[in-house]
Amino acid sequence: MKQIFVCAGEASGDLHASALIHALQSRRPDLEFFGLGGELMAAVGVELLYNLHDLAVTGFWEVAKRFGHFRKVYRRTLREIDARRPDLILLVDYPGFNLRLATNLKRQGYKIAYFILPQVWAWKPARIRRLEENADLLLAILPFEPPLFDPSMVRCEFVGHPLLDLINSNSGDNAFKRKNSIAENQRIIALLPGSREVEINRHYLVMLEVIKAISAEFADIVPVTLVRNEIDTVLYRAIEQKSGVTSHHCQRDRYGLLRAAECSLVASGTATLEAALCGRPFCVVYKTAPLTYLVARRLINLKMVGLANIVAGKQVVPEYLQSDMNQENLAGFCRQMLTNESSQQEMISALAKIRQRLGEPGAATRAAEMILSEFA
Repeated sequence: MKQIFVCAGEASGDLHASALIHALQSRRPDLEFFGLGGELMAAVGVELLYNLHDLAVTGFWEVAKRFGHFRKVYRRTLREIDARRPDLILLVDYPGFNLRLATNLKRQGYKIAYFILPQVWAWKPARIRRLEENADLLLAILPFEPPLFDPSMVRCEFVGHPLLDLINSNSGDNAFKRKNSIAENQRIIALLPGSREVEINRHYLVMLEVIKAISAEFADIVPVTLVRNEIDTVLYRAIEQKSGVTSHHCQRDRYGLLRAAECSLVASGTATLEAALCGRPFCVVYKTAPLTYLVARRLINLKMVGLANIVAGKQVVPEYLQSDMNQENLAGFCRQMLTNESSQQEMISALAKIRQRLGEPGAATRAAEMILSEFA
């Protein structure tokens, strides 16, 4: 095995794929990689056919609007694979695109490994059979995933969650404040409006209105917004100007921000699990297009959407979705976390248990070893 095709279509997939690729390279320096991903994959030597900017989109309606573009990406990807004939197809998350690839390429005889599995436990359970039929190795990052698959059809192994290698649980220190010129006696409220422009447009204004609503009561609070490298800061500043609230921007130290925050408002997605592992109180928020939400509610088999709550098996942190994501609800949550120490400590204790459920650090290393033992 010398050449591997890798496909990761979102920022979190790019992050975890790059760690896995690095672990593979450290064991097999002769390996070559090409595929779809982002800057982190490119930094470890992956030849990119398409960048994340061409791939990241969410929601049924949003995907439908760009159907022609994704069809073009898909067809070019198949042509490149056909021309290069890689020894292994390594798929990372991004299920809508990657499952279609797996089905097509398995018929052609390619060996396929899937790292960070589609959320078959949440919706589209038919994907369980599809993965069993079209993959050779499944590398699960959640402990309840392997029992979902028939071991006689596909090997599925729990490797632990890759975020455990990135996030320590030393919360509440003042290092982040010192680096960002925030006084030690000020209390940070972290704002994480999302990783895509459409999410920022839907979430950020409400978050800033919450800060405005509680600032008179809590003169010591400081809003700090996690801004994405790939999104122009002009978007954030325009929304801030509209709200009349200026927030500090944090572009690099996302985990330092989450650990230093008194509480956080976090858009649903991987960030909710990151927040849980940082160990500080937060709530989950999300708004999407009404049609997307209606379709999703019919398809999703879960009562909760936040990954932290799903891993916990119960609602540990509150979730405010669609019309419930409003100034009144979010301001009420912030007030509770800023004034009620027992509520704050109760949530912190529950978040520590989530970390324990996710295994031990070293997910990329274990995944790399399993890939090489299975396909080398």
